[in-house]
Amino acid sequence: MAYQSLYRRYRPQRFSEVRGQEHLVRALQNAVRENRVGHAYLFSGPRGTGKTSTARILAKVLNCEHPVDGEPCCACESCVAIEQGTSFDVHELDAASNNKVEDIRELVNKAALGTPGRTKVYILDEVHMLTQAASNALLKTLEEPPEHVVFVLATTDPQKVLPTVRSRCQPFEVRLLSADELRSLAEYIVKDAGLDVSPEAIDYVVRVGAGSARDMESALDQVVAAGGIPDDGDTLDELVEALCERDTGRALLAVDQAIAAGRSPRVVGEQLVGRLRDVFLAAVGADLSRLDDRARERVTDQAARLTAPGATRALEVIGEAFVGIQDAPDPRIPLEVALVRLTRDDAELSLAALADRVARLERGGTAPRVPGGAGSEGIDGGSDPGNDVEGAASEGAGAAAGTGRRGPRPADGAREALAQRRRASQPQERPRPPAAAGPSARPSPARALRDAAPAPPSTPTPPAAAGSPGGAADDLPSRDELTLAWGDTILASLSNRARSRFAGGRFITVEGGAAVFGLPNVHHARRCEEVREEVEQALASHFARPVPLRVVVDEGGATVQGGSATVPDPEPDEEISLQELSELTDATDVATSGLERIAEIFPGAELVDGGDS
Repeated sequence: MAYQSLYRRYRPQRFSEVRGQEHLVRALQNAVRENRVGHAYLFSGPRGTGKTSTARILAKVLNCEHPVDGEPCCACESCVAIEQGTSFDVHELDAASNNKVEDIRELVNKAALGTPGRTKVYILDEVHMLTQAASNALLKTLEEPPEHVVFVLATTDPQKVLPTVRSRCQPFEVRLLSADELRSLAEYIVKDAGLDVSPEAIDYVVRVGAGSARDMESALDQVVAAGGIPDDGDTLDELVEALCERDTGRALLAVDQAIAAGRSPRVVGEQLVGRLRDVFLAAVGADLSRLDDRARERVTDQAARLTAPGATRALEVIGEAFVGIQDAPDPRIPLEVALVRLTRDDAELSLAALADRVARLERGGTAPRVPGGAGSEGIDGGSDPGNDVEGAASEGAGAAAGTGRRGPRPADGAREALAQRRRASQPQERPRPPAAAGPSARPSPARALRDAAPAPPSTPTPPAAAGSPGGAADDLPSRDELTLAWGDTILASLSNRARSRFAGGRFITVEGGAAVFGLPNVHHARRCEEVREEVEQALASHFARPVPLRVVVDEGGATVQGGSATVPDPEPDEEISLQELSELTDATDVATSGLERIAEIFPGAELVDGGDS
């Protein structure tokens, strides 16, 4: 006799031999004993968990000549015929290949015909593959079949089955087997078949089975044929370890080895997602009984290093890579890019990556340096974790605010050099000429506007800043907490006026009993000072305690507080001082307004007041 695969040799023949599906077995046995068998059942669940085998056992017991307590005798002519697949009472239809409406119409026409046994059983495997027209053609017969007909539908994708079909069946969900149940089955098969298999090989087939009895038995067949565990390395373990250790080279090497072994990039990615799901479940404390002790210990250790947020982000990034993997010129590129993003901080500056980096630093880990990024210490490459997190947090805040400003602006160095050259080349400041006297002297418009402008209102010093030199810094949130809360929540909660003014700055430090907020220039800082109280209220509401705010100029050192400012000398190429403006407007050879220039062009012209019309 030709060799028969283990999963065919050890297919369950009685309800008592079905493992891990006690809820289904108990319901069917009770229905047979009490003569309450339904006219249609729907078995759904993962592959290799006993759906079709249970349907055959049901067909066997319904036609058995000597059933015992809801179990078939497996000795009568009907039971033997069903086991050998020669019975006229059981009709199995593969709906994946017989999914047309003509196939279902033929089944419906033959359903009323009698058979030698008591019950005619139709087993439709992968019923979700039926077309909509075929499913609709089955509906009436499925709802009111002949008295001697029972339908058993099996599927691995129940959501694709039409709701009208599901509503006409008794649904049962078939579960994955636990690791202990798979191990018990593997040990029984090894002993019964007299196989020479090591305990390590049993661990391997249980891990490969992942809850599926058929997958485990197929892996056991492979181990027996190969004489041991296949020596292809555990690529998935290498990939997960690379993510935990943030080792980019190790991750890319593992992908290359897997593809060289014959796996497609999509298969590698899907398997990696499955393993990362186990790590995520271990991180959140979910049930992992389907894994053996060794696998549970491994994923628990990986979960402690990767953490639940890290596993969640890895699942998201790799899941996004699947979107374009089919259309990519090289299918491995999206997977490798996703792994680089997960293992290098400088490859992604999103808030999720920033939060993951901060979490690792808080746990005492080390984050890879960002070349040329915030917190770098010059050529020697020295690093400080505090500087790392401060620089990364400021970059994240700038990106969240939509300003695109990260650290010093590129043009600042060139502007400073130009200003120094101009100051060196200019002569000493000459004294301002006295203003013309007499009744004909007219004040310049710029001076009139300056004199008429009201003084900015004074703002009282925040109570927290008026205390001791240290202030209340111990009660204030840290700079990292301020930066993360600012980008995630607080900035978006401000009014349009305050949000537009404060969007261009960042938190610099927390000192002197206040949070220090830096802005690009003194004029920007003065405008932000007008709405500082609103920002302080938003900070206090978020952190549930007062958070005084001090507005400073990030580059130049001018501090704005309470409506007053210490302003540095303006750069010649950026702004013109009020003194220079008055010198221009008071010059005797320059008209002080547009009307005067027109009057000079048309001598003898008179200015007529047009009134309000």
